[in-house]
Amino acid sequence: MKQRTEKELLGEAAGGDSGAFGEIVRRYQQLVYATAARITGEPAAAQDIAQETFVSAFSRLPELRSKAAFPAWLRAIARNTALAWRKEQGRSVQLEDADTLPSDAGGPEDEAEREAERIEGNAFQAEIRRIVSSLSETLRFPVVLCYLNGVPTKEAARFLGISEGAVRKRLHDGKKKLQERIIGMAEKTLQEYRLPRDFARRCICGCRRAIAARSRKATERR
Repeated sequence: MKQRTEKELLGEAAGGDSGAFGEIVRRYQQLVYATAARITGEPAAAQDIAQETFVSAFSRLPELRSKAAFPAWLRAIARNTALAWRKEQGRSVQLEDADTLPSDAGGPEDEAEREAERIEGNAFQAEIRRIVSSLSETLRFPVVLCYLNGVPTKEAARFLGISEGAVRKRLHDGKKKLQERIIGMAEKTLQEYRLPRDFARRCICGCRRAIAARSRKATERR
């Protein structure tokens, strides 16, 4: 069976085919989720925002003039939805056009996204400091002296009153433990940011509810 092009899927979805739009969801779900997660920093909120983004996009597909513009249009919806969530959380977002859809998704990062990057970077640094602090005193002090403060191993050995070989051994052991714990932290983080397998199905259900709501409104207007 010939695989349908994105343009064909979008055309069918614009006509109300939620199944066709489900294929679009599967193609873009990771990108939309990553956009939301970058701005919110909250995996659970990012999932909700990603689902809301797809349902909103499905409902508004007839408004999309150019099928080729779909990726930028979808990303803009995700960004604006995530920014709205940040505002609701009482966070400071200084972005005058937060409620508008930018025409160019490849432009410079806006202030809200830079702030999200800064928060993410600070959180990562705090976690690294916590991991370093979790080392035993025997390993932590040489690591802090040599790796963080740049003290030569020879000087560190004189200061600690041990041989330079002992310093190198502690550095080796400390580095190994740090690597293990950092890898563990990364694996845990990746698990938190992994989309559930039924995410596309949830979006399709949301799209079908949107169709039903539109039908009810159309019936009420008659």
